[in-house]
Amino acid sequence: MAKINLLPWRQELNKQRQQEFLVISAAVALTAAAIVMLFHVLMSGQLSDQEERKAYIQSEIATLDGQIKQIDELQTRKEELLARMKVIQDLQGRRPVIVRVFDEIAHAVPDKIYLTSFQRSGDMFTIEGYSESNTQVSAFLRNLNASTWFKNPVLANVTADETVTKKDLKDNKRNVIATESKKTNKFALRVELESPEPAPEDEKAGVKKTNKEAAK
Repeated sequence: MAKINLLPWRQELNKQRQQEFLVISAAVALTAAAIVMLFHVLMSGQLSDQEERKAYIQSEIATLDGQIKQIDELQTRKEELLARMKVIQDLQGRRPVIVRVFDEIAHAVPDKIYLTSFQRSGDMFTIEGYSESNTQVSAFLRNLNASTWFKNPVLANVTADETVTKKDLKDNKRNVIATESKKTNKFALRVELESPEPAPEDEKAGVKKTNKEAAK
């Protein structure tokens, strides 16, 4: 006898397939969620590492900025010390200059010339005085020009002065002999200082001495 299945097998099959589809969909959704979570965790870890690196780099930059500032301060102090040493060296080198200047002036002044004023402004000297004739003034200019300590002597003016007496010259603290009847020329000239270069041995000695004084 033939067996006939009267149950709704088609509906059961469709239901079974729907259940399988739902299970597969849920598995896919869970897998996708897990992947997303894993990706999120990885990205969060990388971002955290980047933030830590950024913070470390910023701290190192701040440290380097501090070191650069200290280096700048040290450089400034070094320049100040070098400037002071240069000033001290210049002073050491120029200490005997004024002595030599007066010595050169004493040798350059001819007879019958009397100086009443000797002023210095930097490397420029202004000299005033009296002479009995223009010849002595010209000789004075030649002597200054021949000196190794002076250069570019220029005569500013020469005026005849018949009112200079013995008393007037003594008032200027000059021990001179003059008469009221003798005609006297008043002159003024300018000359520049040209200090000869010191010898290498003297220059080295001055530098060594300056360094010792700066160290103190």
